[in-house]
Amino acid sequence: MKKASILLIFSIIIISCTNDSKNSTKEENEIIRTIDGTSKVKSDSTNLNWDEIPDLKNIGNFPFFTAPTGLQIKYAKNGASDISDYEKMENYLGNGVYTTEGKLAILGFEGSEEKDFNQRLFDKSVFDYIENIGAKKMYKGDFPKNETDRKKIGENMYSVKHGTYGLLDESEAPFSVYAFKNNGKKYILNIQSNSAQGTIFIMELKDFEQTIKKYTATTMLTEIEQNGKAILNINFDTDKSTLKPDGQEIVEEILKLLNTNSDLKLSIEGHTDNTGNVNKNKQLSTERANTVMYSLASKGIDIKRLKSTGFGSEKPIKPNDTDINKAINRRVELVKF
Repeated sequence: MKKASILLIFSIIIISCTNDSKNSTKEENEIIRTIDGTSKVKSDSTNLNWDEIPDLKNIGNFPFFTAPTGLQIKYAKNGASDISDYEKMENYLGNGVYTTEGKLAILGFEGSEEKDFNQRLFDKSVFDYIENIGAKKMYKGDFPKNETDRKKIGENMYSVKHGTYGLLDESEAPFSVYAFKNNGKKYILNIQSNSAQGTIFIMELKDFEQTIKKYTATTMLTEIEQNGKAILNINFDTDKSTLKPDGQEIVEEILKLLNTNSDLKLSIEGHTDNTGNVNKNKQLSTERANTVMYSLASKGIDIKRLKSTGFGSEKPIKPNDTDINKAINRRVELVKF
């Protein structure tokens, strides 16, 4: 009886220690340290309460920064090394990644013709300025240890006309994230420097605005008469040559165009962006052009008035460097012959 009691007590102690260990591990996984040293429970989703972000006044115009004396902005144009009308940026806030989209300016700082880049000068100038205008610091430190977050931050790589810029996961090169509002718009900053250069990524948040409009038969005829062709953005299923419902609507407009202009003959030419395999893109563009041609023929248009071909990514009308430009390059052209 005495042995049984001792065994029971020993079992309870083991179970208690095990539970404490599990709870401790759980807390270690869920509790993270913010930049001011306070504890915070990590959330499954990361967001930013813009009501708590300061609205700054008298700070000039986008992109808001100039080079301090002794440094210069690489390939400066409109105040930045590069400005993209629409991009995505992953922002680490200490408890996860906050994804933003909008207008992105990249400012790459280098030394002047007389002097090499001075990291201490860059850091002191930039961070004193940011603190002075009142932007809110969201994070300062190294890349997160969480592999998922590290991978997302690593997606901040941008290939532009004069090179590639991105947040670098390297020792002794922490990065900082700030946020502020100005004139009714929201801005978020990512800043990083090393011994060779300093970089500021500043994004003006905005929703994507679709600028591609539906073409009517009248619009198509006007463009053909003026330019010899009409450029259409017809929607197909992804990686397929089947028309989506709004793509069918555009084919109906082409049908109206041909029915009201009986002498008009059209070459239907398919184009893609440069994503994926070159040969596959060319085949896909050919199949999509054929889909449009045979759809018109099935609706009563004489096949002798039509021909089709595909060029894949051979003839872009915009650089394939942004999502918007790629969408423009994915097109069908109606060329008069």
